[in-house]
Amino acid sequence: MQNYSHACIDFLNSCGCFRLYIKMLYAILPVMVSCSGSQDKDTINVAEGMTKPVEELSVQNLFPDITYVPLETNNQSLVGQWPDIVVLDSIILISSANQNLKFFDRVTGRYIRDIGHVGTDPEGYAKDSWGKLNYWTDNVRKIVYFLGWHNDFLLYGFDGDYKGKVQLPEEACCNLSQNYFLIDSDKIWGHNKLKLSQEKPSVFCIDTSTMSLVKIATWNSALLPANEVQSVSTLLGGYVSYGGDLTMATIVGDRRSYVAVNSPSLWKTDDIIKVKQAFNDTIYTVSEKGLTPYKVFELGKWHWNEERQFETSGCEKRIAIDYVLENAQYIYFHFHTGLYNDKNSLPYCGFYDKNEEHILILKGDSLLDRKKNQHIQIRGVSSDGCFIGLLQADELSRENMNRLGVEEDGNPIVVILH
Repeated sequence: MQNYSHACIDFLNSCGCFRLYIKMLYAILPVMVSCSGSQDKDTINVAEGMTKPVEELSVQNLFPDITYVPLETNNQSLVGQWPDIVVLDSIILISSANQNLKFFDRVTGRYIRDIGHVGTDPEGYAKDSWGKLNYWTDNVRKIVYFLGWHNDFLLYGFDGDYKGKVQLPEEACCNLSQNYFLIDSDKIWGHNKLKLSQEKPSVFCIDTSTMSLVKIATWNSALLPANEVQSVSTLLGGYVSYGGDLTMATIVGDRRSYVAVNSPSLWKTDDIIKVKQAFNDTIYTVSEKGLTPYKVFELGKWHWNEERQFETSGCEKRIAIDYVLENAQYIYFHFHTGLYNDKNSLPYCGFYDKNEEHILILKGDSLLDRKKNQHIQIRGVSSDGCFIGLLQADELSRENMNRLGVEEDGNPIVVILH
């Protein structure tokens, strides 16, 4: 990761047996905090978990199996800087700086093809000033939506064929680069990350077959004071720490704003769509009829009032949840204390077992594969509900490199936790 300072702020305007095993595990690990019978089952008691976080956590304590998939390395498949991955049922998508999107086989890691290309021609998709792509997948229709040059989407099939463009209706008031999207079948669900206007919907849905817009919700929260921003910098590749590339703004009056537009804030689990807004302790389910509370993070003394989200003073005593990932068993969430304190900011991650209603808080965000003596960081969840990680070849021990048959300068290794 690297830190780049900008001279201007234009971005503001344009940017069964196993179940028994788990029960036994919770019985012997005192760090696991059980929700009491009197506690609301829809509450995730982070405050209680923070009274006894663990210093180290083994992958084997949470997942029965782990798979390492080295991505094939050849002249066509080379992956560049700041790689980002999406893992689907049978394929792995990986993007990196100044590279086209690449497809690999999920089981073998074999390189399959590039999908489309970066370019200013009619079928070329955009890259940002760092050479990075913005894209989203429709797993039902097997289509990739790329951010285009004209605030539009360019569509490519998983087979590599160009499928056309989609331009959102004007009433969406939507700068695509400021939103996180979930694309499901013919519908585009959007979450506007930068609160610059009360008129722009925070959560919306667009039916691509009719291009009709449904404004689902607008957060009643403080606007980002764009005219008071003093400087802006970007931390690239913060997929583990912040869920994506972090844009950091300093604001008049010793205030700050940190936003990772591409961090996961809209997701689908068990056919239900959910959303998590920064500095809001509630996860909501989403439908075209509106938002419904799903789970609440009980932060207790660590609660950060949304109306004071830009204040740097006292942030060491507050929790800022960076992003949430969910599968059938766990709600995983990454967070910081001291978010705006450059010297004392501390990362944590939490696992909430939805079946057992237990929470575990880990200091830091690195899990240990004890069998392979390998540290792993979760950075996403696959379409079939496996948590995933990504390792550079030089992060492996020589023993693990030999076991996987990779070279130090080879392509990354995808990690899948089953």
